Amino acid sequence: MAIDFNGQVAVVTGAGGALGSAFCWELARRGAAVVANDLGGDPTGQGGSTGYADAVVEELRGLGARAVANYDTVATQAGGQAVIDAALAAFGRVDIVISNAGNQRNGAFGALSEEDVESVLAVHVKGAFNICQPAYRAMTEQGYGRIVLVGSQSGVFGNPYRANYGAAKTALIGLMNVIAQEAPAGIAVNTLFPNAQGGRLGGTPIEQRPDIAFLKAAGARTRHFIEGMKPEFVAALACYIASRECDSSQHMYSVLGGKYSRLFVGLTRGWYSPGPDAPSCDDIAAHISQIDDRADYDVPLSGLDEMDTVLAARRALGLDA
Repeated sequence: MAIDFNGQVAVVTGAGGALGSAFCWELARRGAAVVANDLGGDPTGQGGSTGYADAVVEELRGLGARAVANYDTVATQAGGQAVIDAALAAFGRVDIVISNAGNQRNGAFGALSEEDVESVLAVHVKGAFNICQPAYRAMTEQGYGRIVLVGSQSGVFGNPYRANYGAAKTALIGLMNVIAQEAPAGIAVNTLFPNAQGGRLGGTPIEQRPDIAFLKAAGARTRHFIEGMKPEFVAALACYIASRECDSSQHMYSVLGGKYSRLFVGLTRGWYSPGPDAPSCDDIAAHISQIDDRADYDVPLSGLDEMDTVLAARRALGLDA
């Protein structure tokens, strides 16, 4: 077992779900002490129970692992701080955070209520801030840390009836980019895009779901690689990017049906209009095929990197020495 987490402390939010519990189990069996955080609510984020986190901790302790349960909500700053404080009180440090807590309130874009939007943003976006800020401060003090943000294909690629969820998950890409650029040496932050079956039952019966057509189409495809949809397939990737062996930061990784891929934001080489006069919208229309052409592209990792692509375009035109 090459990768191990002996002496390390991991905090997993949303630990009571299928993915969260798989993350906890893989970390623990490789030696990590685990804080299993779960509010215990239903899939929409309502309600609460200690049962989900307690069940995970009982299983981990059965493996001989050190583990404690936590039931605070990540939707508030105080709750996020309380989760990290629990880790520090129990184990004295925080090496890994997997920001996995989530909820869904699916619906047609035009029909989403203010509460549908606010509740999802509170858990996914504010929740990531609330858990990662105190963890980041602890990691900075100790000179080491790994942050794993959990995104979704619903944002980067889009899935119907999930505008609130997709928007919230895509916000995590921006959060990752900025943390990665600010973080001192020894701290890495990456984003995981998981796909797995399982999780809590409840919510709207499937035949009454607004996204029933999408779900049926997805089911027709996944039957060909159903084994690869087990949460353990995601846990393998999550634990790699949470480990010392992963020294990359500001990367995005997807796992679906046993296929592992890196995602990235690309910038086409485009068309450069150096001025001094601004181009007209007619000029844009005349060059849109060049602007859209994905044959050649750059992958900037910061705003300064994008500026460098403009400087490169100027040099290519002989405008700068």
